[in-house]
Amino acid sequence: MTQILRKVEWVRVAGKWTKMSVMGADLSDEMLRIPAKTENENRVVILMIPGNPGNEGFYAHFGREVLRNLLARDAETQRNEKNEYLFYTVSSLNHVRMPDHLNSDGEHRNHDRISLEEQVSHKLAFCKEHLPRGKQLYVLGHSIGSYMMLRILPEVILEGFHVAKAVGLFPTIVHMATSPNGRRLQGTLATLNHHDWLTKSICWWVDYLPSFVKKFLVGLNLRHPNTPPEIVDAAVELVHLDVFRNIVHMSNDELDIVLDLDERLMEKQDMVHFYYGLKDGWCPVEHGYSMRERLGDGQVTLDEHDCEHAFVISEGDIMAKNVVKYFD
Repeated sequence: MTQILRKVEWVRVAGKWTKMSVMGADLSDEMLRIPAKTENENRVVILMIPGNPGNEGFYAHFGREVLRNLLARDAETQRNEKNEYLFYTVSSLNHVRMPDHLNSDGEHRNHDRISLEEQVSHKLAFCKEHLPRGKQLYVLGHSIGSYMMLRILPEVILEGFHVAKAVGLFPTIVHMATSPNGRRLQGTLATLNHHDWLTKSICWWVDYLPSFVKKFLVGLNLRHPNTPPEIVDAAVELVHLDVFRNIVHMSNDELDIVLDLDERLMEKQDMVHFYYGLKDGWCPVEHGYSMRERLGDGQVTLDEHDCEHAFVISEGDIMAKNVVKYFD
C-alpha cells in the first residue's frame, strides 16, 4: 500500500500566519512547487475548506482516506495511474492559536477576532499564494466551508485554476439561524459575542490548563472507538480562550449572514455538487430537497449511511469512500 505522507506548517497568507497541511504520496519540493505548469502534467490538487471550528487537523484522517481510496481506484481500474494527488487543508485564522514566536510577527494577533467575511478572503488568498496549479483542482467544503468555497470559486477560476468540481459536504449555505441548532444556540452565541468581556471572564482559566488535562477533558467527549488520534489533537488545540472567542464570533456571523440563498454562491452551479445528511441539525434535509429541485439528482446526494454533520469525528472512512465518486 502506498504510504501517505503529511506535512504541517505555519505559512503567511496575506501577511497573516495560518496553519496548513498537505498530504500525498510525494511531498517533494518539485511536487509542491507553486508556479503554474502545463495542463498536461499529472498533479491533481484537492483543497479542503474546513467548517467551524476550522482546524486543519480535523481533516487529516479523512484526507488520508480520500487519497488511499483514489489510489486504490486508479490501480484497480488502471486509469489515471499517473495522477499525483495532493490534499491541502488550511485552518481558519485564529482557529488555531499561533505559536508565541509568530504572534508578534504577522499582521494580526491571537486576540483578534476574525469575521466570516475575512475568513472568506483568507481562503482566496491562500489559493493565490500557496496552492499549486495542476491539471485539475477539486475543492471540498464542509459545513460553513461550503459557503466559503462557493464564495471564492469564481475568482479561483479567474486565477487560472482548472477546477473540475466543487463539492459541499453537509453544506450550511442557507437559513442557518432557523435550523434546529441555530434556534437553540443563537441567543447564547449573540450574548457571548456582543459581551466579549463575559466570554473572557468565563473562559480565562482554560489557557492555564496543562496539555494533559486538556487532552483528558477532550477525551471525555470523544469516546467513539473510531475517532482518529488527529481529531483529539485538533480538539485540544481548541481549548484556548482566543480560539473559543473566534469560534463564537464566526458562529454568530454565520447565523446573521447565512439567510436566504445568496445567488452569488450559485454563479458556477454547473460544477457544484452537494452532499446532504438526513439528520443534520445545522442543515436539515429539507435544504437538500430544495437544492435537488434546482440542480437535479446528478448534483445532489442525500446520505445513505446515517452520517453526522461532524462526520470527521468517527465517520471519516465512510465519507472518504463517498467522496471518491466525485473524482473523474
